[in-house]
Amino acid sequence: MANRLFRGFALVCGTGLALGLWPVFVLNGWGAESTAGGGHHGHQMMKQDGGSMTDKRAMATPKGWRFALPPGSPEAGRKVFVDFECFKCHAVQGEQFPAPKADEGGVGPALAGMGAMHPAEYFAEAIIDPNASVAWRIKHHKEEKKGYLGADGKSKMPSYNGAMTVQQLIDVVAYLRSLTSPSKHQH
Repeated sequence: MANRLFRGFALVCGTGLALGLWPVFVLNGWGAESTAGGGHHGHQMMKQDGGSMTDKRAMATPKGWRFALPPGSPEAGRKVFVDFECFKCHAVQGEQFPAPKADEGGVGPALAGMGAMHPAEYFAEAIIDPNASVAWRIKHHKEEKKGYLGADGKSKMPSYNGAMTVQQLIDVVAYLRSLTSPSKHQH
């Protein structure tokens, strides 16, 4: 009789504890991954002052946050443009780059004046994922037949992700943003 009474008491206490903790799980978020250590694969997340980050709000993305490319050096970016031979496909009015060969020229848009037309992040995306800007151009400039696309319907621009450093990307974007002189290009 005492054994059965003890089991009944344990069942009632266990149920009461579970029901009491249920709001805590609902309010804090229920997930398979523990958040006690920061929620990142069990690694302890630390604040810059050395304290532990256990508050989920400290891990949240700030409201209104957006990626912004840091400022780079247009002079260093011009060197990147030359080193990667971007001039073979992109003309820059007013620059003294080697002229594209007949079979290589006209593949990409002329870049004079483009710096005033787009934010830095647009140029970064066009370099990181050339197909992203090509898809936009096709959608908004259907009549344009510039030869930017290959037979597979994708951009002819090669990927530089494995060859270009992040600093080179930042600098070449700074160079492109510096190209603000007027040109015949209309957007």
